[in-house]
Amino acid sequence: MDHKTLDNIFQEINDEFSEMKPTGIDDLEDRVLAAMYKLGAYLMEKKVEDWNDQVRNETCPECGTKLEHKRKNRQIGTWVSDVSYQRWRSYCPQCRRYDYPLDKVLGISPRQQLSSSVQELSALCGASWDYKESEYLMQKILRRRCVSHQTVFNKTTEIGKAVSDSFDGNRVRELEDDKKLQGDYFDNLEVWKELMNRIYMDLDGVMINSRDNEKRMEGKVGVVWSKRELVKEDTYSLVDKRYMGTFCDPERFYWDIVLELYKRSGGKLDETEGLVRGDGAPFIRGFHSKYAFSCRYILDYYHLCKKVKERLWAVYYNHKRFIEVKEQLMDYLNSGDVDGALAYIESLRRRIRKRYKKKQLVKLAGYIERNRHGIWYKEAIDKGISIGAGSADKAGDILICRRMKLRGMCWSRKGADAVLSIRILVCNGEWDDFWATYKKAA
Repeated sequence: MDHKTLDNIFQEINDEFSEMKPTGIDDLEDRVLAAMYKLGAYLMEKKVEDWNDQVRNETCPECGTKLEHKRKNRQIGTWVSDVSYQRWRSYCPQCRRYDYPLDKVLGISPRQQLSSSVQELSALCGASWDYKESEYLMQKILRRRCVSHQTVFNKTTEIGKAVSDSFDGNRVRELEDDKKLQGDYFDNLEVWKELMNRIYMDLDGVMINSRDNEKRMEGKVGVVWSKRELVKEDTYSLVDKRYMGTFCDPERFYWDIVLELYKRSGGKLDETEGLVRGDGAPFIRGFHSKYAFSCRYILDYYHLCKKVKERLWAVYYNHKRFIEVKEQLMDYLNSGDVDGALAYIESLRRRIRKRYKKKQLVKLAGYIERNRHGIWYKEAIDKGISIGAGSADKAGDILICRRMKLRGMCWSRKGADAVLSIRILVCNGEWDDFWATYKKAA
């Protein structure tokens, strides 16, 4: 390293700060950072230049042939600066293979343009804000314009795909055809030491605008939890929640939930009270019947009340009659008498002549019939079981709505899934572990 040049940089910085007159904290901060970046850029470029000569081989490690060397330019964006340098390209005439020794030492792939720390920041920004906004924020953070919104999009999609592939549900799904290996995989899982006697699995679907067609597409989200604490009157916080979700792979999503249920129960699913809760969507009932059949299903009480109100309001315009019918119907449902509720709706339908109103009652009866095994609120309340799946709605808001349901946004399914996967890891506090593994694999 050229110590004379380094001394000159230090002297220049020292002179500049010695001559500074009193100024605002913001101006002082800007000058200090500018000095740090100037010094850091020099140190990085000079060190890379020194390493370039140190790692060069004269002969091929495979065949021993003398290598031919040629200097090639390279630039890579780092947190400190855009580092420009020349590195040797080594060519073996015998093996006919090119090699860049310095790139290997630096851990840089042939087409990589950003350091791993800048890639990480790009993906986190892309999963949190609009890509254009992310470009601006990256510029403010790095104090220079080195990452475009297209780069943010590319990195978010690429890394989000890797996150999705890392979920445990993929492994279980791959072993679907070999039940023995699948069972061995479950047996080798690291389960919770403190086993949970009651585990909630709250599921919901969120619709967003699709770029692929005129119809909207649905993202599925879930939150598994066992404990909650009262933070203020009538408001609880989930202590041990864990989020899941997908736009592309429902089967993997279902297995992710089952794996979490298995870990929390210590592998003793039959001895654990599992509860699947949701708004009555077909995919939630399908998950319960196929993947969590040993658990009990609860139809979210809020959505049931909302559905009853919507359908009856379309039939009874008189407020007094509407209240009377609604209260009578809810008495049946609150007590768990589904047959009584359906019989009551049928008696109402027979008294009505208008086809539109009859149709509303038929739809209401169908909704209750499809979810009859989830309507047991009196028993649940007596056992201290929560009958509201508001945590699933909140999960959909946190994981999807705040990023993907803003005005004018349209998404491809793969792009939305990549963003969702990253947001899941961040919300679960598992991002740092994933990134450490991802950097090594890359």
